[in-house]
Amino acid sequence: MMSVLKFPLQMLSERNPLRLVRGGFRPMWIGLALLLALSSGCAYRMEALSQKLADQQRQIGILQRENIEIKSRLEEQKTNSFLLDKRVKENNDRLGEIQARLQSLEVGLGEIKGTLEEMRVSSGRVPTAPAPSAAAPIAPLPGAAAPEAAPSAPELSAAAPGVKPSPEMISPPPPGPLGSEELYNKAMKFLKAGEAGQAILEFEKYVREFPHSELADNAQYWIGEAYYVRKEFSRALAEFQKVLTNFPRGDKVPDALYKMGLSYLEMGQKEKAKAELRKLISRYPGSAPASLARKKMTELSK
Repeated sequence: MMSVLKFPLQMLSERNPLRLVRGGFRPMWIGLALLLALSSGCAYRMEALSQKLADQQRQIGILQRENIEIKSRLEEQKTNSFLLDKRVKENNDRLGEIQARLQSLEVGLGEIKGTLEEMRVSSGRVPTAPAPSAAAPIAPLPGAAAPEAAPSAPELSAAAPGVKPSPEMISPPPPGPLGSEELYNKAMKFLKAGEAGQAILEFEKYVREFPHSELADNAQYWIGEAYYVRKEFSRALAEFQKVLTNFPRGDKVPDALYKMGLSYLEMGQKEKAKAELRKLISRYPGSAPASLARKKMTELSK
């Protein structure tokens, strides 16, 4: 600043001092004062804009964390609801199995009764032991050995000639494993706590150990979400792609497509991002991610 002022003062000092005082000195100082005021105002404005930008970045970070927390809560509620429905279905299946076994047992006893009746007619005499009845069991004679327990439905069908096992006598295969609820919830807790690296390890373990469970596609999606939070967008893109490849009918496919579009945007590949968002809107037009994709496409078109 001193060097800036020194040059005009030297020029003015070589001229008439009285003229310098009367006419030329005052306008020059006024100009310099205005220049200083403008430069200080610009610096103050830049500092204010920088502070505003930092505040907005902090707010974005807070909103992102809240978004993850809300998603994780919805995921937990969905998991609990799924487990409750599964338990109800298991109880209903077990009740139906018991009823089917009772029915098959009655059918088998009826077949045995018919066989004994045929033997009585063919031999022309009544057998000494009456036919067994489900309503009135045979009482053992005094001193006689206790009768053996009635065989199960499949054994009765095999003992009676010409009797084929009914469909009710065949137990259905057990359902596919749901997976470890504790392991899945543990991984979600790590993700909610901001420990994305540990959450990735737990979700990968879940997918590895329970690849055919109902929550396997959810676990794979959250692996990509954890990488996205860590700003490893290329790795997140690869993990979201696994949702589409390994679980094409899973309910996390629309979410994965949306986050693939956002990952491409973060990587600076705008056209690929648009392609993924269009794919989402075309395949799943009524989904919540498709609604978000439409808003994003509107923003990108501006």
